Amino acid sequence: MRNGASNTKGIEMNKTLGALVAVVVVAGLGYWGARTYAVTMENKITKAASVVIADAEHLMEVTVSGRDIILSGTADTQAEFERLVAGLEAIRGRRVVNADRVIVLPDITPYETALAKGGDGTIVATGNAPSRAVRDALAQSLPAVALLPLGHGAPDGWRRALLAGKAALAPLDEGSAALTGKTLAVAGLAATQLEEVTARGALAQLEGFDTLVSIDVRDPGIVAFTLRYNADDGLAAKGTLPGSLGAGGLAKALGGASVAGEPGATFAEVPGLANALKGFAGELGTLETATFTATNDGMSLEAQALAGLDAETVRARLAAAMGVAVAIGAAPLPEDGAERINAATGARQVAFGGTWLTMPEFEPTKSACTEAAMATVDASPILFTPGSAALDPASIATINDVAGIVRLCTRDAGMRVIVGAHTDAQGDDTANYSLSVARARAVRGALVLRGITAEKLTATGYGETEPVAANETEEGRAKNRRITFAWPE
Repeated sequence: MRNGASNTKGIEMNKTLGALVAVVVVAGLGYWGARTYAVTMENKITKAASVVIADAEHLMEVTVSGRDIILSGTADTQAEFERLVAGLEAIRGRRVVNADRVIVLPDITPYETALAKGGDGTIVATGNAPSRAVRDALAQSLPAVALLPLGHGAPDGWRRALLAGKAALAPLDEGSAALTGKTLAVAGLAATQLEEVTARGALAQLEGFDTLVSIDVRDPGIVAFTLRYNADDGLAAKGTLPGSLGAGGLAKALGGASVAGEPGATFAEVPGLANALKGFAGELGTLETATFTATNDGMSLEAQALAGLDAETVRARLAAAMGVAVAIGAAPLPEDGAERINAATGARQVAFGGTWLTMPEFEPTKSACTEAAMATVDASPILFTPGSAALDPASIATINDVAGIVRLCTRDAGMRVIVGAHTDAQGDDTANYSLSVARARAVRGALVLRGITAEKLTATGYGETEPVAANETEEGRAKNRRITFAWPE
């Protein structure tokens, strides 16, 4: 009996153990099946969700937890947002679609983005950018846009238009490039016309957009310069000169002369200007008034010859010295006895017989007077028409200078001057002597016309008898043809 009971109990225990094992196996298989199914469903939902967001305008991110879908990122418009959510909700097997993390861009109308360049060259940007990807790509070459907020409504080619705006601003000292819809407006300040042309050229290849350009040019490259002179007051300048003359360049070109006025400067050039100014300065002592004009088209001079000088001679000298067109006339005759300090020469002048005489400043001794007169004619000889006693008009200025010396040096009793004329050895001796007498008398007569007392002047002809150089060369003969002044002891 006992053995039978034991067997029965063992059988029952085996049955219980077998049932327990079966339950565990079934439960394990159920868990494994459920887990495998959940992962498979999650993968299917993830794959389907990725297809839905693949054509989104901006970067979107989808996360699937179990069968719940979580969408985050940026939607370009409300319509796109609703389309994406609807697409996710249509996925079979999903449970919840959570789109709370999605930002919908505001609709910007009109769509505006602007660049502003300051005087220090810094560019700042305002307005909106169409997407993070486009904005970040543009920021590689235009860092100013890196922090622009996003907004919907940008025109096609937005990035291309802003790059064109940046290129247009590059040559400008300062300015702005404002994109409104399909219109790019560029305004600013250019140093010269070259920078303006460069800025406009940067917009020339921008297709699909209207462009509005308003650029002021700081230096338009226009030379418009006037230099006025009169013998009483000196030089005065106004207008715009080439900057190549440099600081103080005008005064330097004029030989250090004092010039009233402060003309502006431009990058433009006028070929030959510096040489013309130098030549002008060298002839100021022959002028009563003058107006020198320089423009981009060239230079010209209108002047009045100093009273008593031959206008044509003065004109020819000016034209040769300056290399410009010269129009000249005669100045009004001054009243006898008028005095002034000539602004160009700094010398005291006295008017007599319609001529300005330069009055020297030295103690009039006989030796000093002879030395001063001879220094004057050595520097600028008194010339005659070849073979005659007719004074060359070019020598009138020398006659005037000598007249001032003679006037000073004959004012005291007993001060008399001998005007001598000499010839070279060419031709007949008697003819040369007669010619020298005639020339001495011509100079004496010119001095009398300038207020010198005739009784204090003696005209003497020496012919070829007192040469100072060999007559075998033209140079020597030219030195022998001369006028001398002497105050005898």
